[in-house]
Amino acid sequence: MDYKQFLKTEINDLKTVYIFNGPNDFMKEYVIRMINKRYVRIAKTINYHTITADTEGIEDSFITPPMMDEKKIIVVEQEAVASKGKFITGLLDNIIDTNCVVIKLNDIKKYKSLNNKFKRSDNIVRFDMLKEDKLIHWISGCFRYYGKKADSATVNYLSTLSGDLYYLSNEIQKIISYAFDKDSIRYADVKDILPIKLEDRIFDMVDSIGSGDRSRALKLYRDMTLLGYGFYYINGMIVRQYRLLFQIRSLMDEDSSNSVIKEKTGLRDFAVKKMYKQAEKYELKDLKLQLERCLKMDLNVKTGVLDEQFALEKFIAQA
Repeated sequence: MDYKQFLKTEINDLKTVYIFNGPNDFMKEYVIRMINKRYVRIAKTINYHTITADTEGIEDSFITPPMMDEKKIIVVEQEAVASKGKFITGLLDNIIDTNCVVIKLNDIKKYKSLNNKFKRSDNIVRFDMLKEDKLIHWISGCFRYYGKKADSATVNYLSTLSGDLYYLSNEIQKIISYAFDKDSIRYADVKDILPIKLEDRIFDMVDSIGSGDRSRALKLYRDMTLLGYGFYYINGMIVRQYRLLFQIRSLMDEDSSNSVIKEKTGLRDFAVKKMYKQAEKYELKDLKLQLERCLKMDLNVKTGVLDEQFALEKFIAQA
């Protein structure tokens, strides 16, 4: 089951052991807070334990009942499983009914004893990373929690930055602090404090080339070098951009819909709309030529014919 289903569990149905399995550590911490809020209301220091690699008396913790609360919650960190996996697994059948042990893992398959014990049970709670629609919903919900309403451009941009909810939470709080006097937050108002993705700089550079604005394209390239990005990484990103444009332009010429383009390219709605507008500036033969020029530039740098910086500046100037 996933963590939303788990949160619906009634106290009488709560098992003595759960494996919180998956990469979404942010939601694991959230669910653990909800468990504590529900079941550990009085003696928090007594009835909530965390087991790490250095913790002693693990067996006593598992079999000692709670005091003054309905439940005792014991969270076993992954580091403890890594160092004492077989020992901890051997204790799990002896946990008393009033206690609930939550074992946090990124991938249970890496821990043979636990995997063998629970792989076909409903003790495993899945914590997957949020996908596009759910991530957008989560970001919007964070703004609402702070009494703000963010426009779709802001929410969509944040959703493309990362799937790491800790990182996104920090960025959202930064925006809230910056726009503390506004109930509604528009992308235009906060774009200057948002992290700039390399993909966006590459997009803007290719867009400037397509529009004939070579001076802006050169400035964007030099900004990227100042940020520490090297020739091979930048060129690789440019190749990726032109390949996507070639694929989208091909689909456009076949009168494919945006939903088909999204399915074929794996891009999100927000990105498809941006790329579609950019692809309109090119013909297929032009995109093929740009890809060939990128490959030739890469070869010239690797064989020492051209200097890295000069090669990219020449590519932009002659595009």
